[in-house]
Amino acid sequence: MPRDSKDSDTTGVGPELKVETRTSDEYRALEDALKTLQDGAELPPQDDPWRVLGSLLAPDLRDRFQNRAGVEQPADTACIRRLITGEEDCSCADTRSWVDREREQIGTRNDPPHQPPHADHAALWLDGDGEPAVYSMHIYPGNVLNYTPSTTADPDQHQRNGWFDIVNWAEHWGLEVDIAPISWYNPFRTVTVLFYPPERNHQSTE
Repeated sequence: MPRDSKDSDTTGVGPELKVETRTSDEYRALEDALKTLQDGAELPPQDDPWRVLGSLLAPDLRDRFQNRAGVEQPADTACIRRLITGEEDCSCADTRSWVDREREQIGTRNDPPHQPPHADHAALWLDGDGEPAVYSMHIYPGNVLNYTPSTTADPDQHQRNGWFDIVNWAEHWGLEVDIAPISWYNPFRTVTVLFYPPERNHQSTE
């Protein structure tokens, strides 16, 4: 049942969603519940509508990523070195020092590293054959845009735009990089960065 015209203001909604023709009773019930939540002045800050929507959408967003990327499950250890070298296991614990970990944050390690710059909430995804296929990480943009490294990584601690670190690092190690604005980890607050070998078909993500 369409809404009354007074409730059908589609300004800013966009051409793909026409409220008066696409809303169901369930849609309106969710919308009303979110509005009630939004109007709840006494609620703690974390109980905002964006968080609720993110929690509802996260499993579906992750499933869509897995289907489009053709991956089955994450490896036990999120080691991007395996994606670069094709190694069967992560050997970084034997060779990676605390200094290496600090320098990895800005992508300055000389040999294939354990993680890319600014890695956060990362996973190495395996294909149906159990081979490394895609590395994902979920970034809070504000943590990367104006990043000040530790003195170990950069003695002068020059503030930097970490997005350049990520893109330049991927090019150096021969990986493609994809950025999806909606993440399945804390949706609407983080973005997903994906790394994969160029031989894999470029697949779009949400």
